[in-house]
Amino acid sequence: MLVPRSVKRKYEHATELVSTTTTPPPAKRPAIDTTPLTEEDNQDEPIKQLSSQQRLATIGSDEPICVVCSKYGEYINDDTDHDVCSLECKAIDTRMTKPVVIPSRPLDAIVQPYVADTLHAKLTNYTEPLDLASMTSSQLQLILKAQEIQVRGTSIPHPITSMDQCSHVLSQTFIRNLDQEGLWGMATPVQRLAVPSMLAGRDVIVVSPSSSGKTTSFLLSVVAHCQSLSIMHEHKRRAGPYALILAPTRDLCVQIESVLKRLVVGIQNMRTALLVGGIPVADQVYRLRKGVQIIVGTPGRVSLIAGSYPHMLRLWRMHMVVLDEADVLLQQAGLRTQTKEILDRHLSTSTLRRQTAYFSSSPDITKKTYCRRFVKPIEILVSQVNEKEEARALKTTPPNVKQTVLWVENASKAKRLLSILDDPKYFTAPVVVFVSSGLGAEYLKRSLLKRRRDWRIAAVVQQEHSIDDRKAVIDGMNQDPPAWDVVIATDTLARGIDLPHVSLVINYDMASSLADYIQRISRAVIPDSLIDTSKRKRGWAITFVNKDDKRLLPSFAKFLSTKSSIDVTPIPNELKHFIQNE
Repeated sequence: MLVPRSVKRKYEHATELVSTTTTPPPAKRPAIDTTPLTEEDNQDEPIKQLSSQQRLATIGSDEPICVVCSKYGEYINDDTDHDVCSLECKAIDTRMTKPVVIPSRPLDAIVQPYVADTLHAKLTNYTEPLDLASMTSSQLQLILKAQEIQVRGTSIPHPITSMDQCSHVLSQTFIRNLDQEGLWGMATPVQRLAVPSMLAGRDVIVVSPSSSGKTTSFLLSVVAHCQSLSIMHEHKRRAGPYALILAPTRDLCVQIESVLKRLVVGIQNMRTALLVGGIPVADQVYRLRKGVQIIVGTPGRVSLIAGSYPHMLRLWRMHMVVLDEADVLLQQAGLRTQTKEILDRHLSTSTLRRQTAYFSSSPDITKKTYCRRFVKPIEILVSQVNEKEEARALKTTPPNVKQTVLWVENASKAKRLLSILDDPKYFTAPVVVFVSSGLGAEYLKRSLLKRRRDWRIAAVVQQEHSIDDRKAVIDGMNQDPPAWDVVIATDTLARGIDLPHVSLVINYDMASSLADYIQRISRAVIPDSLIDTSKRKRGWAITFVNKDDKRLLPSFAKFLSTKSSIDVTPIPNELKHFIQNE
């Protein structure tokens, strides 16, 4: 039975008055305890059927809060004596008190010390497998040392070794999608702790180099928790959204949502919305009206829609908030203002206990000023650049590769690349163009084909192409004459692959470390057996850099300063001040 708060208190008060008088025998207790409530007791307004019909609780007041959605708890669930806002939340609250919330998942996982006190964490019920739970402290320290991981916090879950150690909290459809994307297997160093920590619902601050698996870490956990919440709400479309993922650029948001959409294929009631510039606001609002569970967007567009269409975006329903490239979002002027507006104004309208996660490649994000909204956070720091590997890279630079470094802003990269490829001084097929992501490779390939339809262009991306497809492209590059003019690749081609006919390498996106940079430009080494027949006697590596590569620029400038003018052409003025500051 659902009882209005005022009526419930009235009857409780009457019961207290009766109990203070003479106590009758049990068989003759006052009938007031068992008298059904009539419609006359609730003539003010009809009982609200849905959570969406209830108003938000007033922040800072003593108003009761719904235990399910954190709106104004106008009623009391007579089955549990909990505050609820509507019949919808009453049904959910009643189901939550049953012995089993989700079949085949033990309830004792909820009381594990590493599980957060959030609704979605309790529903997902992450528990450590026996081999993890029995891990000794000495074994833990050995693993952290071997993976170069530093961790701070309390009640930290043990690190996983492979993704299948989390399979008991993931659906079979989701596992199949992860496997098809090449993401189901051995966990990367950052994933070893970030995945179990987020599955346990904990607030996390993760610092790890680029291309280390951060995106998979938070997407896996977000999808798992959203599935649990969707099951609780009986797969209702408009029960969400449950999660918000913020990223600083449109391209990064497109990349995240593209991966996310492939991961949720075939999962019931799992829809995404992309809120970025360049797409009409009306289309995005229509998408939100149809019902979504996960939102990916830039702070500017999310803030705009939150201000203009708050009841379509409904940020107060968010259970999870993830900031990718958090250092940029919280430090760069403009983005910082918009991000803080979302976190401090729009999200603060709800008293819902949510999970917050910051992912970054910069350790600056661990400053206390950025983390004041966290509850018992876990800080995970993965070694940025292996110093021994970097020192070894400085000594193993290929001697017969000429290096040219150009300062090129992102908006001008495609134009500059075309000018180089059109110049006979540089162009010698096949040319390898390195990019940082598979999505970037596909976009660049399409862009070049629009301008040069006569070029033979291929893209080689490990997660996007099968082994046979990649082998066919590499075999075509090694033919004489080559089957391809330009091959756009991620670091898939950077290590351990012989490309004897390649004499020009272009780093369209800078490598994530000096060691990776050395591996890339080594693809331009011309074998001694081909020098006599090659158009040029030395390989050539051209690298585009800009302020987005600031983390690596100091060590990169120092590296270039150790080379002679024969090996390195004059470096840009923007890099010289890094050398002067040494």
